[in-house]
Amino acid sequence: MNDSALVIAQSRQGSVCIVALTGRIDSSNAPSLLGTLGDIIGAGEKAIVVDFASIAYLTSAAFRTLLVASDQAEKSGARLALCGVVGQVRELFEMGGLMKAFDIHGSREDACAKLG
Repeated sequence: MNDSALVIAQSRQGSVCIVALTGRIDSSNAPSLLGTLGDIIGAGEKAIVVDFASIAYLTSAAFRTLLVASDQAEKSGARLALCGVVGQVRELFEMGGLMKAFDIHGSREDACAKLG
């Protein structure tokens, strides 16, 4: 995986769609993430968890993507939650004042329990 690579993997846990991210989120790959989340929301998913446990770094492009996806989810009656927001990634969310802008859970299991 090169420095700008982002791997997006989808799975299910009950009625919840899990989007597990690995790598970095920046301006080179944020549109791909937004496309994936938009497709999931557009397909009618109502409970979506984005797992950041394997994200090493993100830029403001990631925050924009998440804000847009969150707005899309809300408009379609879906719920979007985040988990695995720890370490440096959590610090970036905190510095950006975005911890309260999203539904953030400590673990994938917690997020799925709340949404499922």
